Amino acid sequence: MLTEVIRLTLWEWRKLRHRWMPWILLAVILLLMQAAQWFTYAAYHNESLQEFTSSGSHNFSITEEVDGESIRVTATCASLENEGLPQGIEQLSEERQAEFLAELAQWQAENCTDTLPTDEWRGAFTIPRSITESAPGVVGLAPILLIILAASHVGSEYGLGTLRPALTRGAGRWHFLASKLVLLMLLSIAATAVIAAATAIASLIAAVLPPEETGTLADSGKWSDAFITLAKMIYAFVPYIRLSVCLAVLAQSASAGIAIALGYYVIELIAAPILTISVSGQRITDFLLRNNIDEWMDSAFISVEINGASSAANQPESLQAFLVISAYTLVFCVAAFWVFLRRDIAGAKGE
Repeated sequence: MLTEVIRLTLWEWRKLRHRWMPWILLAVILLLMQAAQWFTYAAYHNESLQEFTSSGSHNFSITEEVDGESIRVTATCASLENEGLPQGIEQLSEERQAEFLAELAQWQAENCTDTLPTDEWRGAFTIPRSITESAPGVVGLAPILLIILAASHVGSEYGLGTLRPALTRGAGRWHFLASKLVLLMLLSIAATAVIAAATAIASLIAAVLPPEETGTLADSGKWSDAFITLAKMIYAFVPYIRLSVCLAVLAQSASAGIAIALGYYVIELIAAPILTISVSGQRITDFLLRNNIDEWMDSAFISVEINGASSAANQPESLQAFLVISAYTLVFCVAAFWVFLRRDIAGAKGE
């Protein structure tokens, strides 16, 4: 049985590697992730770009007359994070300094909540931290591309009419569908590894490009944290692969499978903030797939000792997220196999 699944998986790979879609999808996510990483590199060296990524008004200034001379004191969110007090404040009287600092503190609290220190920007292109910090972007984008790939890979068999000939040549239904799921899972692992490698290479290139960096090529982050993040990302992709395969089997169509799966993905994103308005709606959001994936990626994967006390307080939330993701995966997988093993296979349906 295992030998047959392996044989069919290799056969599926030989078919898929000659198609444009998987390579195009991989190129899309690589380009987008690299664009985000190099934008961060540019923002690290350009305070204006740092201000651009924040919200609200980003410039606070006053003009005072001191000994007949006009003095202008200006502060931005980025300068406050990176340099502290604005230049020129020492020329003001002590009373005016106190007033200015009070006004500045209130303005900063209202307008600079999204501003990051320069060191935080640098972490996005310094390994291994750059790999860890790329996770939110990958987890947000990759499910969409995996839905397209998985539903297309399974649904195209119905549209092209290649499913019935494959089964009549002796491939068992269980083995056939299992091989597709195995291949899609292996492809998600390979794509994650490629993205991580590209991120690491870009980080090394950024470290040697002018202007020269004052820091090291690698930060104090742990490689173990990067590998844990990658493993958690791969696990977060599993239910979306199962969902799209299940819908493609139910609809017997690649386009319908893609449309319904993407529709579900978008509806969850829209519904989650609406449901949080009420207490009963909040309980529903606790079991939404996307919310639990976000919790799974954000929560502590292991206990870390801080000041002698374990920081495992988030473990219950992490365990719940793990169980909910597993439940979605199991339901989608069982439904796909149940329908595939029992439904009659027709000829080519077209798309």
